[in-house]
Amino acid sequence: MKKVALGDVLAEARPGFACGEEDPDGVFQFRMHNVSKSSDIDLGKRRRVPRSAHRQLDHFLVEPDDVLFNATNSPDNVGKSILVPRLDEPAVFSNHFIRLRPKAGLTSTFLWRWLQWRFQRGEFSAICRQWVNQATVSREALLASAISLPPLDEQRRIAEILDQADRLRAIRRRAMGLAESLRAAIFLEMFGDPGEPRAPRQTVKFGEIAELQGGRNLVADDSDAIAPFQVLKISAVTAGTFKPWEAKPLPVDYIPPDAHLVRQGDLLISRANTAELVGAVAYVDSSPPNLVLPDKIWRFVWKDPASVPLYYWALFRTPAMRRRISQLSSGTGGSMKNISKAKLEQLELPYVDVARQDAFRRRLAAIPSPAVTEFDELFTSLQSRAFSGQL
Repeated sequence: MKKVALGDVLAEARPGFACGEEDPDGVFQFRMHNVSKSSDIDLGKRRRVPRSAHRQLDHFLVEPDDVLFNATNSPDNVGKSILVPRLDEPAVFSNHFIRLRPKAGLTSTFLWRWLQWRFQRGEFSAICRQWVNQATVSREALLASAISLPPLDEQRRIAEILDQADRLRAIRRRAMGLAESLRAAIFLEMFGDPGEPRAPRQTVKFGEIAELQGGRNLVADDSDAIAPFQVLKISAVTAGTFKPWEAKPLPVDYIPPDAHLVRQGDLLISRANTAELVGAVAYVDSSPPNLVLPDKIWRFVWKDPASVPLYYWALFRTPAMRRRISQLSSGTGGSMKNISKAKLEQLELPYVDVARQDAFRRRLAAIPSPAVTEFDELFTSLQSRAFSGQL
């Protein structure tokens, strides 16, 4: 499969325009918040700009199958892209995006899937310029990217396979969402909302429940290196579900201490992220034996070995606890916050005895758990094979 510079197979790579004005009767403008966490289009919030916002406004109108590359965003989100569907109204795009229109030898769907794959591999964050709270992939760096280009029929076949796999993932995600709602309802029924005022109840400081243990900030120079150990990325825990494939290779000759290895049954928490995601927790239901903790993810080490991790996983995911943890975080940047062990140790938690914690675990065990992770792993494998000529 031949490799070419992306710029050689694009008919256009046009940056958008900035506009600080709003007009309820104006034109819808795609902005950063219209790219969802899963890289889909989110049309829930439509910011409109005056029709006079740019003297050549028509040059920025999007068409179905345009690919909008999100060149400026937070460091974790820069490089996402969206495939524009048929819209119910005209739309333009902000200067956070670059509109990509392929030449005849490249399909929009193949281009979009390839960009998604590169984003998920962290390739755009590796080549971007970073400021305090934003990062940017330059137009020049994007156009210089090398893309392997199969024939058009093959591009369409690959895109259709990935589309079908993505639809299956979406079905599983919906099932997982229903199961998650049921777990939250069981928690509220058994323990109440930690944020609701009620009769005084016994509390305990987090430092009396558990200690926190982290790893090292160490990665291989070559992101494609075949190394015996991999270190987790923050994205492995931020969704609340453990994602073991969100990891990077460690140096080939590095042997981590046993205390840094991720184990089945661990409860993990991120100590650094955006204000909304700092302190996110994930329960390790299973893990390969070669995953290692970074310095930005901590493991709960229980003072009482009988403590039930799934209870604390559910507690730390309640909106009230999420707000408290976010308030404890600090940082000068608008996007990245940190929480210290000292502050977390002083966090007041409702006291629940181990017997009730275990009763909660038993009720959760009766809820079917959609195996969404295996679909995510399959999709990641399909992407790798698709863009290396093996699908």
